[in-house]
Amino acid sequence: MKTPRVKRLLLCFITILTAGSAFAEERQQDHEQLRAMLVTATEAMNSKNFDALTPLFYSKFSITTVDQKLFTNLADFKAYYEALYNGDNAPLKSIIFKPEADALTEFVGDNIGLSHGTSTDTYTFSDGDTRVMTSRWTATVFKDNGKWKILNLHIGTNLLDNPVVSSLKSYVYKAGFGAGIAGLIAGFALAWFLRGGSKARAK
Repeated sequence: MKTPRVKRLLLCFITILTAGSAFAEERQQDHEQLRAMLVTATEAMNSKNFDALTPLFYSKFSITTVDQKLFTNLADFKAYYEALYNGDNAPLKSIIFKPEADALTEFVGDNIGLSHGTSTDTYTFSDGDTRVMTSRWTATVFKDNGKWKILNLHIGTNLLDNPVVSSLKSYVYKAGFGAGIAGLIAGFALAWFLRGGSKARAK
């Protein structure tokens, strides 16, 4: 027969195993929810459905984009990206994001997690040029009432080896050069017109 002490030890051991198993299962569910969040965010950005991002962010958050602009509300973030695609001088037709995590989210508390990874993104410019750029991202996630939310997202890239920045500079140069040529032609036309008018008056 087992002594009361042995029974207590066995009960304690079983309790620890059960709690550990439940905790591991809960963490597995957390990882699955975070993976689903990454998929949803990627699809929303690639389809330009910015409204689908709203449920993914905590009420107070910050986003730092690849060009180091800071946003603390989704309305400004949406306006920023729409300006890249829309309008006569919009530089881009589309951006296709392909983010991947380096590893599983590291939980530093029951409701706080740290995640990081890379994203290989394809930029299609208004002139038809296409460039691929790899960026690095880090994110802090917060579990709010059982749902994981993005608390902070920061995206960065290599400033010294950046094909997208190089292409944007070229785009701006071409646009500026084109405007200069148009101005030069207009100047010649105006000078010709004024000179013709002067000759007419002289006669």
